[in-house]
Amino acid sequence: MFIKQVEEQLSKMSVAEMQEWILSQARLLAEREQQHFLLSLSGEKKILYMPSQREIEEFCEKVESGELYLEYERHYYEFDDNGRYMDDWKVWHNDPSGTMPFLDRIFKGCHDLLILNEYKTVADILDRVCGLGFKVVEAEDSPFTVADADKEGMLSVKIRDVGIDWVTAVVRMTDQWESLELANLLVRIFEHPVCRKINPEILIDEMIPEGLFSHMLHILNTEISSTETMLSKRFSEIVYSHEEFLLEKELKRKQEIALDIRQKCLEPAPKKSQQKVSVLASSWKQIQELLEQLRFERYIDDQWQIEEVWKISEALIKRGKFEQEDWELRKKILSEIIKQDYYDYYGCYDPMRDLSKKMCMKPEEFLAFAEIMEESGYYGKEAAELYHQYGRDDKYISYLETHLGKESEAYVEVIEYYKKHNNFDRARQVAEQGLEKCKNKLTDIFIYLLMDAKKNEDEGRYQKFYTSAKRRRGADIIRIDEIFNGNE
Repeated sequence: MFIKQVEEQLSKMSVAEMQEWILSQARLLAEREQQHFLLSLSGEKKILYMPSQREIEEFCEKVESGELYLEYERHYYEFDDNGRYMDDWKVWHNDPSGTMPFLDRIFKGCHDLLILNEYKTVADILDRVCGLGFKVVEAEDSPFTVADADKEGMLSVKIRDVGIDWVTAVVRMTDQWESLELANLLVRIFEHPVCRKINPEILIDEMIPEGLFSHMLHILNTEISSTETMLSKRFSEIVYSHEEFLLEKELKRKQEIALDIRQKCLEPAPKKSQQKVSVLASSWKQIQELLEQLRFERYIDDQWQIEEVWKISEALIKRGKFEQEDWELRKKILSEIIKQDYYDYYGCYDPMRDLSKKMCMKPEEFLAFAEIMEESGYYGKEAAELYHQYGRDDKYISYLETHLGKESEAYVEVIEYYKKHNNFDRARQVAEQGLEKCKNKLTDIFIYLLMDAKKNEDEGRYQKFYTSAKRRRGADIIRIDEIFNGNE
């Protein structure tokens, strides 16, 4: 609307009026802005605040020659800025030549150039600038890249936005390439560290050549296979290698891009009517692929794969119909979830826990799940509760007996179990152990021991326990007297 209004106003102005308006605006400019205005007026510049292409090229040449560089600093701190004990080193990079603000101006200018449909200019500039490596003085990790600068918070622009602008500019020049050539170029860009936070799904709404995603996937699958073969041949007998780490990181990114194309960009193949497809199996395969992408990630927080796992799990739970899935498949998934500690390391504990609760339908399935948890060695309590809920009290009591502590309720449950099964000797032993270990809520334990002594006509034991009950704060002697008619 604004542009239309401007066009209407310009159409009403004479050439002299337009010139006068331009001159009036020029007179209002600060001195530092005048040269930018002249370059814009001559057509050398499209964006006033943005460096010219000549300035950008000179900047790149100075970075490559080492004339523009960064400084590395590392200092020991006993206390942090808040006065808390730290006892650690801090490292950072200084920017004595002001290269980062210059980069910010380039990236912001490229974004504005997209609005002006200057796609080739943006693509050329970002292809040049994003490939720079800064020399770092007093450091062994030179060169320092644009992606490194983003990780250290040295840029005001978001690296994700830079990557999107780069991909957008390239795609909107598609009339200059065949689909296969464009696919190769996009794969290279998506694999670039600057684009690590974006994936091909951002292209879904773009007018892209037919078959582009299929071409990209074919290229990636070929590269993935080649990289996996290289890793297997070169590093199978090596415990650790930095080169292997870098190759695995490269492989991980290729797999991540390919996974995004398969899940988000390609139309699903038509299902054969006679073939029953397991929704659970296909969804779990997607979850496993997403989690595999996180295996070599140094920092798990804020990764898009985690959000996808949550979404897939919630969709499965909302859909339900687990009873229609094969039990062996569900059992296999439950085993993997427990083995991986509900994938807690990857920030997926809640969805995995909620999903596992929906997997079992029948008592025998819940008992099988309890066995899986028990065998893990970490979920004995949860397994015991399932055993108790579904009729395996022997397993439940076995767990309680091996975990008797200072809480009397557990002792009472074990006592009642052995009473029910006429194992009075064991019930008596557990009760006496409870008196020794527990301090509170001892009334039920005393009642059992007193009844047992009375039943066995053991007056000495009866008097011993009754006297002890009167002394112990954890015993309700009034209730005990009511049961035994106040007789000592």
